[in-house]
Amino acid sequence: MGFLDRRAVRAAVVTAAGVAALGLSTVTASAKISYDFKVSPHTVKAGERVHVKGDASNDSEDFQKFCVQQRQGKGPWRTVKCAHGGIGLGGAVDTWVQAKHRGTLQFRGALYEAGWTSHRLHLQTVTPTETVRVR
Repeated sequence: MGFLDRRAVRAAVVTAAGVAALGLSTVTASAKISYDFKVSPHTVKAGERVHVKGDASNDSEDFQKFCVQQRQGKGPWRTVKCAHGGIGLGGAVDTWVQAKHRGTLQFRGALYEAGWTSHRLHLQTVTPTETVRVR
């Protein structure tokens, strides 16, 4: 190994040791999101009610709000009800929705977040969709 090769290896080792000592990482940090979302029953007659319950939060220090959304068939998502929300806690929603029309009714939970610099809510994440068949 030549003189320049040894210097390059030594510099790489010193840099790696310094990064490890400082606890730095090249991996970007991401917030941990937790949620719980349930819909029951999954088959109802038109006119009956569906129970929708859920909550979500993110470990960030931003204002968060959890909402339940629904759509009929392939139509647009519509917000049914939202929690009050809070800092670091999206809140919980427990509601009943009447299945008015036959077909497919879909539900999902949506976690909205507003940063410190912008007080405008933006969609952070959605839960997997739960489908209800309306006869």
